Amino acid sequence: MLSSVYYVRKKLLVSKYTAIRQLIYGQLTRSVSIYARSEGIIYPEKKDIPLSKGKSDIKISYVSGVALHLSKSHNSQPFLIASSISSYLSANWGEDLLVEVLPPGLIHIQVSDLVLGIWLQCLIERSRRNQSDFTLSQKIVTSDLPSKVFSLQYVHARCCSLLKLAQQEKIINCNEFSSESIPWLDSDGRLRLNHQAEGCLIGSLVKLVDELEPVVAHSGKWEAAALRLVEAFEDFWSACRIFGDLKSTAPQLVIARIGLVVATQSVLKFLLEEKLGISAYSEL
Repeated sequence: MLSSVYYVRKKLLVSKYTAIRQLIYGQLTRSVSIYARSEGIIYPEKKDIPLSKGKSDIKISYVSGVALHLSKSHNSQPFLIASSISSYLSANWGEDLLVEVLPPGLIHIQVSDLVLGIWLQCLIERSRRNQSDFTLSQKIVTSDLPSKVFSLQYVHARCCSLLKLAQQEKIINCNEFSSESIPWLDSDGRLRLNHQAEGCLIGSLVKLVDELEPVVAHSGKWEAAALRLVEAFEDFWSACRIFGDLKSTAPQLVIARIGLVVATQSVLKFLLEEKLGISAYSEL
């Protein structure tokens, strides 16, 4: 498993990107360039490639209609173009990115559990090491901020109190606890956090970071994504226990859930302090 983690880190450059959408966009751009060269097609390198989040709140996937765009200017069917681009992706990234072509020529890319686990790990590492490691540092300006910010501060403080309680219960030692010690994956390489509420929280984290760190400049929908994260965390905390008997019957699951709390706290701290210029209180 350690060799697989190192391989994905190195080949997909997971640790280089904060947002998964950035990672997917980079791999898709390379594959489109390879396809264009093989077909003798001129495709401007600076041209934005369409890429949107998949419809599922749990499965982390993205959809691109780049083949539809190419078919308009080149005499070829979009499904055939999408199949060729997808073959380059699959040949290079195997099971790390699960690629499928959907009619009429959409490229559907789903992130594997291994990549998702490494992303969660890198997210905590980068945010704890230095908040400015996130690729963008420009503050967000909005006139509606005061009415929304309390819920973000509240969930951040809630995460901090849960981590403090976990230390008091001797589940973790905050001085020694690190992302490297979080068992995101089980022995079969599957994501240990497979409850629906856990999946929705992870999906909300991915969505918010994607909106905060866009691959191309856009107005974004970070505010809706942030409020969805608040709701997803409340659902997670209501449905998924951390304390009590579970820490003796399923200790690795407990640690993974604590890791998810750390990831949520880290993203909210970055949003509040680095993006909004507002204090991220540990208590309210």
